[in-house]
Amino acid sequence: MNAYLETKLHGKTDFPFIVYYSVLPEELNGFPLHWHEEMEIIYVIEGKIRLTIQSNEYTVSKNEIALIHPQSIHAIRQVSETHAIYFNILFRFSMLSGGSENICRKKYLDPIYERNLIMPEYIDLSNPLRNELEPVIKSLTDLNWPYGDKNELLIKARLLEIMHIIKNNCTKAEDIEKTESDFFRKLKKSLLFIETNYSDHITVAQAAEMSNFSESYFSKIFRQLTGSSFTQYLKDFRLERAAEKIRNTNARISEIAFSVGFNNLSYFTRSFKDKYKMTPKAFQIKNK
Repeated sequence: MNAYLETKLHGKTDFPFIVYYSVLPEELNGFPLHWHEEMEIIYVIEGKIRLTIQSNEYTVSKNEIALIHPQSIHAIRQVSETHAIYFNILFRFSMLSGGSENICRKKYLDPIYERNLIMPEYIDLSNPLRNELEPVIKSLTDLNWPYGDKNELLIKARLLEIMHIIKNNCTKAEDIEKTESDFFRKLKKSLLFIETNYSDHITVAQAAEMSNFSESYFSKIFRQLTGSSFTQYLKDFRLERAAEKIRNTNARISEIAFSVGFNNLSYFTRSFKDKYKMTPKAFQIKNK
């Protein structure tokens, strides 16, 4: 996944649905702040993860569920040294309706997409909603393998069932929630700037300016959302980009380091080893 605004297509153009099987930390350490058009359902099947959605943070444990509105800024991180396995189910509301005039879209999907209705974000073991959603979610993950292409009608039916259950458990947005939504719409401009320019020299002041925030206010809310300073987060983000390139390209380590914004190869190597507990070269050998 790309950080911030994702441009990656999840599923197919004519059937925007996919299920990912994710493992922390063997496959990755987590996903940095990002957002996408798809709604996302997370179902943890082993261990636990730390999930940030907008300004809220949750620890989602085994057999618990999280629901992420389309376009919500969120991040997934490892909890200490905890091993975790979870499913990500992503889909676009467009696949569940026949167009803007479709009654199901107007009555049930648009109010959720526009955040006039707010879904519960974290569904723990004590929540009765979990017992309603869990069997349908498990059914979706089963339908996706190994013949997902032959199960489109059943997949769509399960997704509609999930949205029916969720709709019945939504709450109306309060003024404070609408104000917060406006705040995050502004923040996305800064995040897009970072996504586009991370390989260059960028400053807190430049990122803050994109959303018309003061530097001090931007720094404060950025630390609240990410748990780290802007400088540390940018370094981690560059390292994650470097790890992705090491996995997926045959470029030299030095070329990758410079391409993600590091001007000093020794500093890149030390930083990479601090984060991934091995040198870039060892990481390259392991992933090949």
